[in-house]
Amino acid sequence: MNENYQRIYLDTIEKLKNGQRPQIKLTPELLAELKQEWARALANGTDKVLQNETLKKILCILDNSQTTTSELNELFFKTLKEIKDHEMIVYALSASQKHVIADGLKNGTMISMEYFEILKNLLMSKNPEVKEWTLRTIETMGPLSLRLKKEVLAAKPGLMKIFNQHQKASSQLIDYLEKEWKRMLG
Repeated sequence: MNENYQRIYLDTIEKLKNGQRPQIKLTPELLAELKQEWARALANGTDKVLQNETLKKILCILDNSQTTTSELNELFFKTLKEIKDHEMIVYALSASQKHVIADGLKNGTMISMEYFEILKNLLMSKNPEVKEWTLRTIETMGPLSLRLKKEVLAAKPGLMKIFNQHQKASSQLIDYLEKEWKRMLG
């Protein structure tokens, strides 16, 4: 049975509009289709509009899935390294919280050093929303967030944060992380 991710995406959007939680089950068939379409979208980097539309649908499905999987980690890493569209980076970070981080923590598997390197690079983004979502992603790592302590502290916004909601949120996230680190380290 071939699941059609386009149909699942439209169903997901409809449920979200109606205030429902989609809770998508990632069947082996759906996973295979998502993997294939995602790889195709990344390979077809010349048509950015088509690429972004495909990625948006796939990442929406993954963000609203009931189950987690590390099967797509390499595609997350490739996407976060190659894609320059800020909105797509935010979508990828959001879905990666569930599939890279939560799945790794749940199954006791080590989160790839490649992922930490990607997050370090994204912390230096000039885009305030990308920086905020990178910090949100790091915050979900619990004690593993300590690996990025130096980079997180270096990313703290200056006084201009009062004029930008994303910079303000970033500042609050960094303050929260500092308190958590003090608590963790006793």
